[in-house]
Amino acid sequence: MRSRHIKQWTQFFRALANENRLNIMYLLSKKKEMPVKAISEHIDLGIKATSKHLIILESMNFLESHGKMGSVYYQFHPELRSEIKYIITKFLQH
Repeated sequence: MRSRHIKQWTQFFRALANENRLNIMYLLSKKKEMPVKAISEHIDLGIKATSKHLIILESMNFLESHGKMGSVYYQFHPELRSEIKYIITKFLQH
């Protein structure tokens, strides 16, 4: 049981152990939702590379996506635990 929790925490930290992904999380903590193109412009990264980072964050259930007006929009996953959201937003403020 313990090794399963350690593996989950390792995956959690690995997903956030990237400057671009942390920038995405910070950006989305300030906005309700954003399309991939706007996110890529804000973090100064190409759309393809930004999409790869978003997919990683979505696979960890940090984010969720939906299509709207021909674009893919991302936002914090509604079931993201409030404690994790708090840690992420407080840590990235400084």
